[in-house]
Amino acid sequence: MPDLDTPWDTVGDRVRAARTASRMTVRELARRIGVSASHVSQVERGIGAFSVPALYSVARELGVSMSDLLDPPRAPAVATDASAPTGGTGDLRVAGIVQRAADHPSIKLSSGPRWSRLTVVGEPDAEFLEVIYAPGTAAPLEDITHEGREYGVVIAGRLNVEVDGTRTVLEPGDSIVFDSDVPHRFWNEGDDEVRAIWFVRDRGHGDPVPHT
Repeated sequence: MPDLDTPWDTVGDRVRAARTASRMTVRELARRIGVSASHVSQVERGIGAFSVPALYSVARELGVSMSDLLDPPRAPAVATDASAPTGGTGDLRVAGIVQRAADHPSIKLSSGPRWSRLTVVGEPDAEFLEVIYAPGTAAPLEDITHEGREYGVVIAGRLNVEVDGTRTVLEPGDSIVFDSDVPHRFWNEGDDEVRAIWFVRDRGHGDPVPHT
């Protein structure tokens, strides 16, 4: 199986490039996302990693997409337009429509889950992911908030969930839908790995404003 993990030194290079293009200092980015300047510096040098909340904050503050930061350094040799015809090859993988399990690019987040992208290339304004939570983890200290709306279903294990201060546990087959700007967090207190499928739709300019 090929190693399609995105290394954090690659992510760090992209964060530094986007920050420099935005004419923002390390200290200013750190202030905006609520971490230390040394933490940002460590990530940019490939010796640190961001948490889920920090990663979303970085993407928002630098005006880049999650795919811009997390895509593997080498993309699979497939078409980039998933709507393109097969060109008579009869091979949906080559056409960029099908992605085999061994080809999912992934990244391990700091003190958090592993994300595997389930599309051949990053989708505009959406993320389609398999999320894996290691067993025996405590509730994250930080809430996650970002633009969009998300949809999840648990495939295996028991996922601890907190949305807007209310907690529950999702069992296999249970699903969840909510606006992503509502504070939320996920973790796995159980003894078994949790696997979930997650779809996050970024909120476009034409979408209605969520009620508060």
